[in-house]
Amino acid sequence: MSPEDGVKKLRKCLRTEPDESAQAAVAILIRENRDDLEFFLVKRAEVPGDPWSGDIAFPGGKKTREDKGLLYTAIREVREETNIHLENLPVLGYMNPVDSAVRRDIHVQPIVYLLDETPKVHLNFELTKYMWIPMKELRNSQNNAIVKGFDSPIYRAGGEVVWGLTYRMLEKLFSLIEDESKECS
Repeated sequence: MSPEDGVKKLRKCLRTEPDESAQAAVAILIRENRDDLEFFLVKRAEVPGDPWSGDIAFPGGKKTREDKGLLYTAIREVREETNIHLENLPVLGYMNPVDSAVRRDIHVQPIVYLLDETPKVHLNFELTKYMWIPMKELRNSQNNAIVKGFDSPIYRAGGEVVWGLTYRMLEKLFSLIEDESKECS
């Protein structure tokens, strides 16, 4: 499937509104690159007591009382963490929220953006690394590994392991893009 076809499928299959019952939001930033889609991933800093410490993730975080909604949560968190400004960019769509396996009380709203230009990135103290990873590279690296004591399905990206919540979000996104047997899943 071409990147353009993948984007068309996402545009058709993603929700048009967020599920405001979620407690957190992440931004899934996608760009088209030649014959593939690339995804923006970040590495969280090592912080004692943080269950996601050192993990590869999408930028985002918890909703605060000041946030007008989950879209604002994602915009604020991405700006704070990466200095990428999403305020004036159209949202491609919203995935169904994904439950955290680590914190069962947290439901995360993925918000998908298609970027025309590659933004300049300036990481704050919460992150240590960022990367644009092609979908084919992720798909070709799919495996299982022991991560933080759990036998888990993983992707490898830029020398790092993608697992857990981010892995599950990517799996759902890839199934929307790749499954040609159904209109939308």
